[in-house]
Amino acid sequence: MIIRKAAIKDFEKLKDIKLESKKDEMKYSDSLKPLSKTTDIYFEYFKAELKKKNSAVFIAEDKKPIGIIIATHFKPLRISKFARKGYVSNLYVRENYRNKGIGKKLLDISLKWLKENKVKYISLEIHLENKKALKFHRNLGFKDYTLKLAKKI
Repeated sequence: MIIRKAAIKDFEKLKDIKLESKKDEMKYSDSLKPLSKTTDIYFEYFKAELKKKNSAVFIAEDKKPIGIIIATHFKPLRISKFARKGYVSNLYVRENYRNKGIGKKLLDISLKWLKENKVKYISLEIHLENKKALKFHRNLGFKDYTLKLAKKI
């Protein structure tokens, strides 16, 4: 298994794992439109991430993609004490490859890339019902710092 930074030329072979990750996310969200109506939009967003200078998509491969993560850095509001912040998203490992340290390796390489880009503070979002992801990130030192509430009106 290797982990590397993806490039735009990897887009086609990453489409399946991207859709798989979105199907998994749908289990935790009732605010997303069905994939049958949004697949092209997800691909558009994903292709844009692969092209951005302030983002990196890392993939774990074992002949085919088995894991993915996106790291992004940005300049926060001027009131922040940090000159640059980072955001990690879309961490996903295919089910039959889980519990083998791949998610941690993907996160580690993302944090390394963010540090190289002068990031000192990162955040991420997890659905509260995704207990495994919450436990995974808390075990790696992530702390609860806010709770995002939502309501249909």
